[in-house]
Amino acid sequence: MRNVTRRVSASRTGSRLELVTTSRGFFLAMTPFILAMALTWWPFSGARKVVMTASASVPAAKGTVYISHGRNKNTNVDMKVYFLAHPSALTPPEVVYVVWIQANGRSPENQGALLVGNNRNGEFKARTVYKQFTIFVTAEQSPQVHTPTGQQVLTAQIAE
Repeated sequence: MRNVTRRVSASRTGSRLELVTTSRGFFLAMTPFILAMALTWWPFSGARKVVMTASASVPAAKGTVYISHGRNKNTNVDMKVYFLAHPSALTPPEVVYVVWIQANGRSPENQGALLVGNNRNGEFKARTVYKQFTIFVTAEQSPQVHTPTGQQVLTAQIAE
């Protein structure tokens, strides 16, 4: 296919408009841009949004979990938190926030540390085989704890 240029005259203004249609080269050049945009907006397109509940110890905190499913049927979790105080500002002070996933009838599983920046915002991504579970955040002394011992600050029930 070759590039084609068509000229169209506007009848009322007397000016000329130029309509350019291009070959597949244009589309090949745009493919990386389109893919980048799709990946950037992935958590918000087709994902189910679940608002987290904040505890009284962090009343200003807001949390949202975006749930989607991959090709392998695992559950993709994308958690975003806002206005979450640094764990050292809690009473008693703690060191780190830890994200937990607990399926019905099972023990909570440590998913890793939720890092909160100086702007009090953070993001955490995980993948799980569970379709129904509770996801919650606790303030802990170490990110390697095996069971939640600190206070729970955010929680959400996920049911697919």
